[in-house]
Amino acid sequence: SNKSFKTLYLIESALIYLKGPKFLIYVSGALSMWGDRMWHFAISVFLIELYGHNLLLTGIFGLVVAGSVLLLGALIGDWVDRNPRNKVAHASLFIQNISVTVCSIVLMLVFSYKKWIEEIWDGWLTVVCYTVVIVLADVANLASTALTIAIQRDWIVVITGYNRGHLAGMNATMRRIDQVTNILAPLAVGQVMTLASNVVGCGFILGWNLVSLIVEFIFLSRVYRIVPALSAKPPAMEHQSYLEKKRERKRSQGKTRLKPMKYNKCVIYYSELIFSLKFQFSLWSFDLTVTQLLQETICESERGVVNGVQSSMNYLMDLLHFIMVISAPQPQHFGILVIISILFIFTGHTMYFLKQRLLLTVKRNTIIINFPSFPGS
Repeated sequence: SNKSFKTLYLIESALIYLKGPKFLIYVSGALSMWGDRMWHFAISVFLIELYGHNLLLTGIFGLVVAGSVLLLGALIGDWVDRNPRNKVAHASLFIQNISVTVCSIVLMLVFSYKKWIEEIWDGWLTVVCYTVVIVLADVANLASTALTIAIQRDWIVVITGYNRGHLAGMNATMRRIDQVTNILAPLAVGQVMTLASNVVGCGFILGWNLVSLIVEFIFLSRVYRIVPALSAKPPAMEHQSYLEKKRERKRSQGKTRLKPMKYNKCVIYYSELIFSLKFQFSLWSFDLTVTQLLQETICESERGVVNGVQSSMNYLMDLLHFIMVISAPQPQHFGILVIISILFIFTGHTMYFLKQRLLLTVKRNTIIINFPSFPGS
């Protein structure tokens, strides 16, 4: 009897979890990330194949993608802030998947009729096709950026009810999903392209995006319905009033402390692989910490624009890193690049320390100014 009761309880708990918002967000995120990883890998290979095994088109594509997010990141974030959450998610999802679908169709036509296309307009139709492919791929990337800001920077915070522990758990799970798809998705589409052909690879990506569009739309719509807080988006507010509300919420929940991250110091011998793995782990940990700090400290009405600016800065640093690699391409210059990388990380930590010190000073001054004065004192 007890075993039957426990079994029924476990089944009921599993069903509740599978129907809950967290699981739906995980599945939707996994489908979206898998499609993104397949597309980012495949589009680079396709462009190399189209231009005679030359990296020119791939380089142009990377420059266009980085430049567009750099210029439009803040505008995308502002659009996310100003519109209802469900409309932002659905529009971003639709634009992203339809752009990839149309781009895949164009690529299939170019691969199938390349010789015939090259003979039209003295080869200018080929240039038009390349331009259409790059523009559509760039639009898909911009829509993916908007969807990431909306779901991973805003929806997750609301779904967890601003609970720090639950928020950290969802962020960590989304990061694990991201890393798994980052490894497996390129392998999957690469095998399809190798065993079949580029046309079949395009068709595989096309079919995946259409199925993913339907499933993600249904799941995100259900999450929006079962979490009422998502439909209540506050108007723009002053940062000070937001901080006051946040302090009130912290007082009602009790005192909590954000413990500093502890990094295990291991002895590095001769294996560069172990050092590389440790470095990647520290970067992922730091990225998770920064993500949660932004989620906790930015007011709800400004999450989109701030994360949009962060995306722009990430792409700016990406461009800078490509420029530095081009400037120092020789293996003997790698040590200089490592030192520059460490300096950038140290600068980021220093700026965060100075920011926290400034906030602490302002808080102390506010307490002194607001300290009550008693008669006769």
